[in-house]
Amino acid sequence: MKPARIVFPGFWFGQSDLQQAENLARYGVGGFCVYGGTAQQTLDFTRRMREVSPYDHLLFCADIKENLSEIITDAPTLPTNAALAAYTNPQDAAYRKGNLLARMARACGIDWVLGPVLDLGYNSPAFSDSPMEVTRLAGDFIAGLSNGGALNCIKYFPGISGVLKTLAQMEDAEFVPYKHTFRRADSIMLSDMIFPNIDNDNQAMLSDKMIKGLLKKRLNYKGCVMSFPLWKGRLRYEEASAIKMLHCGVENILAPHVAEAVIEAIEREIDRGLLSDEIFHAVSNHEMFTSKVTMGPEPDTLQKAFALANTFQATK
Repeated sequence: MKPARIVFPGFWFGQSDLQQAENLARYGVGGFCVYGGTAQQTLDFTRRMREVSPYDHLLFCADIKENLSEIITDAPTLPTNAALAAYTNPQDAAYRKGNLLARMARACGIDWVLGPVLDLGYNSPAFSDSPMEVTRLAGDFIAGLSNGGALNCIKYFPGISGVLKTLAQMEDAEFVPYKHTFRRADSIMLSDMIFPNIDNDNQAMLSDKMIKGLLKKRLNYKGCVMSFPLWKGRLRYEEASAIKMLHCGVENILAPHVAEAVIEAIEREIDRGLLSDEIFHAVSNHEMFTSKVTMGPEPDTLQKAFALANTFQATK
């Protein structure tokens, strides 16, 4: 069991070192979060990392809010989440968006779309300010992702629109899309914000009250929990924060500033006799996700996936 497998380093095209990424792949990381490359660059990178990895399949993540073009520079841009409500059949449009986004991602070598965002509000990337409308559209978007062969990740729990609300108010609003979407979710990502009425001392992704107390016990979520990308998470001590997250119930660590240091910190914690059960469970989830992806539909070619995305049309 390699604890490195629960870490997904970031790779920034034009900035990150390819040899260093190859070393991490050989060491046994579970995959990478990719940023800022063309479709062909991304496909070439994912193929190379899979060649050098000791595993049969690495998982590559797309850290998006609502469009693959945020990280794949030449990917077609699909309608915004908020714009879907204007279509004659918004749920059909949401499904088509998810399906096309998944097919583009898979054509680039990406398996895991870190979306959709379930926050409430009219501002991008929200689907709506209505909890049930978010539930409906996000559910169909996720169905589209799944049928397109991609894993999903609902975020940013518990919903940034509830940062100044009471827990009771969040029960009636922000929590609704999550509770209705749990059974369809492959994973859930925590917010990097502090929610004073839940835990006044810790960011959501570092909060035992938030993860174990609220998400897992009160809301009965049983699935995979992913960290907010550490490189943009405003953390003072990255290695210590990663360890704290794992103790709180986070299972995958995304895009740390220094992946090697985080992996070493996890290994030291295991050597102390801690986190073994948590790592075993996380690795088991990883293997399940890998099987789900590899048993799914074959990826389209880049040309086919992008051509389909460019024809996204619906009657409004």
